Amino acid sequence: MVKGNEVIETSYIFDFADYGLSDGYGTGKAKEVSGDLTLKTDFFPETFISHLFNKKTLELFGGDTRKEKFSRRYKLNTTQNIIIEPLVHLDKVVTLEGPNPAPGVIIATYPNGSKEPAKDNKPDYIKLLSMK
Repeated sequence: MVKGNEVIETSYIFDFADYGLSDGYGTGKAKEVSGDLTLKTDFFPETFISHLFNKKTLELFGGDTRKEKFSRRYKLNTTQNIIIEPLVHLDKVVTLEGPNPAPGVIIATYPNGSKEPAKDNKPDYIKLLSMK
């Protein structure tokens, strides 16, 4: 799946002190957390096909992190332990395909074969969760 593709990392952002990190990451406001933190995120392989640039990129999609409910940015208070338990659905690949020829709409193809325009150039995470 990775060979010959550009791979983009999937990350969490933790603010352990009151650094007041700006939203320069495009991740929205940090979620305030006290005490230990356990994170369970469902990830889906996402392939983006760009005909314009003749390349494919691959990332693990865990929701549009620009939306608060899917953000993985945390401001921690009194946190001693962080447990990350990702659940990767390798058999549930979503493909985003750019228009050919451009300009046009990016189309998302879901694991069940359904297709729809990708709103904000992202797949529908709730729809993906319903397919796990």
